[in-house]
Amino acid sequence: MSTLHEIGSAVRIRRTEMGLTQDLLARISGLSRSTVNAVEKQSISNLSIAKAVALLESIGLSMNVTVNSSALSSFRKNVPSSRSALERAAATASVSFGDPMSAEQLEVALLAGETPQRIRPHLQVMLDEAPVSLLAKVVDQIHTEKAMPKAQVWGQMRNLAHELKCYRLLWQ
Repeated sequence: MSTLHEIGSAVRIRRTEMGLTQDLLARISGLSRSTVNAVEKQSISNLSIAKAVALLESIGLSMNVTVNSSALSSFRKNVPSSRSALERAAATASVSFGDPMSAEQLEVALLAGETPQRIRPHLQVMLDEAPVSLLAKVVDQIHTEKAMPKAQVWGQMRNLAHELKCYRLLWQ
């Protein structure tokens, strides 16, 4: 499978899960709608790395270079496991507040689509300012742990963003 095919498939799947139109994705990524369309249809003959990165990052995806090395794999064995996506998102959203939002409160808000008054500011900060890649990891975690369709989790985020009057173009 070619890299352009993989990128096109990944972009189409993520865009659909997020409930974005090609036009809105084009505006978010800074590309034209025809470029987004050509990438998704895998009919683009040449896509620069800069355009691919802009498109992928705008929806929380990335390109990776893989190094096959025994030294690298032994290094990774010694790296402690990191916090879950929900824990990182809750911490990110709580930086400016004295009373932090917990990962459990964030999970309940995303599952129920309801926001307790106390964490509304935290959610607004998260939805407006957290990297899309972190939001995507939160969606993946909820999907995996709670068997909730990814599109439904993105929809809950979008509904909360509208309710909280978030300004990020992603939520329009």
